Amino acid sequence: MDLSLYQLIIAMLVVFVGALIQGMIGFGMAVVAAPVLYIIAPSLVPGTLICMAMFLAMLTVRKYRGSIKLAEMKYAVAGRVPGSLLGAYLLAVASREHMSMFMGGAVLLAVFASLFSVKIQATKSSLFIAGVVSGITGTTSSIGGPPVALVMQNESGDRIRASMSIYFVFSSIISLSFLFAGGMVGWQDFKYALVLVPPVLLGSKMASRVSHRIDQRIIRHALLVLCSIAGVSAIASGVR
Repeated sequence: MDLSLYQLIIAMLVVFVGALIQGMIGFGMAVVAAPVLYIIAPSLVPGTLICMAMFLAMLTVRKYRGSIKLAEMKYAVAGRVPGSLLGAYLLAVASREHMSMFMGGAVLLAVFASLFSVKIQATKSSLFIAGVVSGITGTTSSIGGPPVALVMQNESGDRIRASMSIYFVFSSIISLSFLFAGGMVGWQDFKYALVLVPPVLLGSKMASRVSHRIDQRIIRHALLVLCSIAGVSAIASGVR
């Protein structure tokens, strides 16, 4: 896969915005970036974007390592395994149009879940189920954060960011392993992931500087609007 300069510039801009959002609220890079990248450079989804999510999660783990609770997240990670296996199968048999519609639907579902603020307790079973759903959506479209974030939403901000980051590290490794074994991820994905590291670093650094200055409600509402547009665009692309 060879990207044009136009595609590469758009990809850099998109992952920068995604890294900025994720740095402020704990997840969101794939939700923001995946639908746009799938339209302008579909070869970057899901492999390259999963690599970027893993790299960004490692940075967040380092920052919030004092708030990480591995004991509770192991159930979500365990659920990611069967979910990723099913996701890899769907990715192998589904058409590009179907995957585009599936991705758009996953984004809009995440938006609706955020709007209605469904109250779900973080139990062993709920984390496992969230991990399974996350495995399916994360492996097929790289959008694996919302199901687990929904379960963890009642925790403190630092706790959410820490838990989500350690989950992303393990879950990304699981998804990439299944995709690599199925021949759906190659060294080109890792090459473009390295190319996109600078905008991710810049977005993450900027997030740490400005997150405390911006009203979190404004960020949340802007993210929901942006994700809604991206989700509808992905579905429209699949329908055409």
